[in-house]
Amino acid sequence: MTTDHNNPTWHSSMRSTILTPMTSFRKRVRPLVGLAVFGLAVSACADDKPLNTFEPRGPGAQQELDLMWPIVWGIMGLVFLIVVVGGIGLAIKNRVKEEDFDPDDLPEQVHGWFAGEITWTILPAIILAVVGVYSIATILDLETKNESSELDVLVIGRQWWWEYRYDVDGDGFFVDADGDGQIWGVDGEGADGPGGVSGDEDDLEWPLEYILDPDDVSTAGELVIPTGNQVDLYITSGDVIHSFWIPRLNGKRDAVPGRFTTWSVEADAAGKYTGWCTEFCGLSHARMRMSVIALDPADYTTWFENQTRPAAVPAEGTPEFAGRETFKNLCMSCHVIKDGELEYNPTESGDPWATTIPLASKGAPSLTHFASRTSFAGAIYGQYRDIDPNDDALDVSTYLNLASEYRWNEAELRRWIKNAPSRKDANYENQQGMLPFPQLGEEELDNLVASLATLD
Repeated sequence: MTTDHNNPTWHSSMRSTILTPMTSFRKRVRPLVGLAVFGLAVSACADDKPLNTFEPRGPGAQQELDLMWPIVWGIMGLVFLIVVVGGIGLAIKNRVKEEDFDPDDLPEQVHGWFAGEITWTILPAIILAVVGVYSIATILDLETKNESSELDVLVIGRQWWWEYRYDVDGDGFFVDADGDGQIWGVDGEGADGPGGVSGDEDDLEWPLEYILDPDDVSTAGELVIPTGNQVDLYITSGDVIHSFWIPRLNGKRDAVPGRFTTWSVEADAAGKYTGWCTEFCGLSHARMRMSVIALDPADYTTWFENQTRPAAVPAEGTPEFAGRETFKNLCMSCHVIKDGELEYNPTESGDPWATTIPLASKGAPSLTHFASRTSFAGAIYGQYRDIDPNDDALDVSTYLNLASEYRWNEAELRRWIKNAPSRKDANYENQQGMLPFPQLGEEELDNLVASLATLD
């Protein structure tokens, strides 16, 4: 039996044989692809998520959303309809059957159509000009600073956690590092200065951990603010570039070594608002979180007054006192507890370089009121077993009484102190991150954790 390959009927039969399985495969796959696309779209619309920019809880985030929606629906939506719907309409209108297709039959060309070219050049320019005017107005409004008597906070990004400093005595965030009688940011045009004479920028040539005022309140991981008040932030970094972002309160602002940039946050209601570092900054970038705890003004005042007090000193002979002795021997090269005895004031030293903290970030969290926070290790682990640091579910009405309302997380703290690099990626050999302490015995660990629990 022979086959006539020149027979059109044979070609048609073979084509059907080849295409039928492929057509069947496409029919089976298309619904699955559509279902996957639908699933992705639905998952992107989740409500009540910590990093949701579509649920603003402060005027800054609300302004940004109010600017975005007209652009998305009024401009991007219109362009989408014109391009997609218009493209589909033209494809349907000008479709050509396979038997009528002629590769030399080109559509009508509009090159040189003066009116059309002017229209699609000028119209986008007008749209961009309008968007630009409203964008600039919003940016200028977001950059407006509060009154000099209101709250300012210095924000320092470090590998891999955030430090927040509150000016207690109103003399600025910095000290006269070079001894010339002027303090950067107070007597000149520094970050928090009133202006006037030239800023004393010579102080900035000193290490960041040395020019900072040791009298200020220093916290880590959680920025506590009063509701209904704009809090101005002065943002910098002690090592590499980080990026500060609390999406429900405001947009992003980079933390750059040697530079102080300004930003602000304000919360409409009491609550917890979660953020994340959004600039790749090393091994634990993905685990460098932050939170803003907004309290009613009266509760904030109570919290702040407690932060200015010295930490309680445990009674001698107790496990807590023994843990404090362990802290003195192992932890004070990096950490500090201000209890009137353990605190160290670098401005009183004749040789500040000899006391530089042995870390690449040149800073470690102050533990003076460690137990008054809900998280540690860059805000990734909970200090209390009933509080998940990964979400915003926090009853702020009990924030001032954490120790009496929640269970102390001894197990997680023990694991962290014993072998921190196993709990959070770090490069402690290169002075990045916390050291492990395998030499600590069980009793020493118990005492140290018990001592930390007293720092409320």
